[in-house]
Amino acid sequence: MSKFALHNIDDMVNEAVAALDAGGTTRFPLIDGRIVAVFATPDDSSSAMMAMGISVLPPGYSTPAHQHPAEEFATIIRGTGSITIDDEVIQVAPGDLVVTPPDSVHVTTSSAAEQLVIYWSYGPAGSEQRWLHPETK
Repeated sequence: MSKFALHNIDDMVNEAVAALDAGGTTRFPLIDGRIVAVFATPDDSSSAMMAMGISVLPPGYSTPAHQHPAEEFATIIRGTGSITIDDEVIQVAPGDLVVTPPDSVHVTTSSAAEQLVIYWSYGPAGSEQRWLHPETK
């Protein structure tokens, strides 16, 4: 693995949004009705200990309630909606950064009017495995 990786946030967002608009792609298939585009993970040696990527939720979509041992940072890039963490609802808009504590049950919901685009990172990595290898969930 190189000592650094360079990703352009606009390119990442555009690729993930295009994947949702296309109904999924080979690289980024629809997962439970949304795109979860993983751009760095120890799984492919693009990262040593963290994972990061872009999620794109269609208008009016809510993720299934879930939790994981990783701490999650979610930065809202486009759209509005809410993130519910352990029953506390947080309204989000572009520029907001939400930190979800480890093992907290959370749900992300996009507004009815527009897609919600989120740049996320996990530490430690591992939680992204359910998207990279859904057959082993």
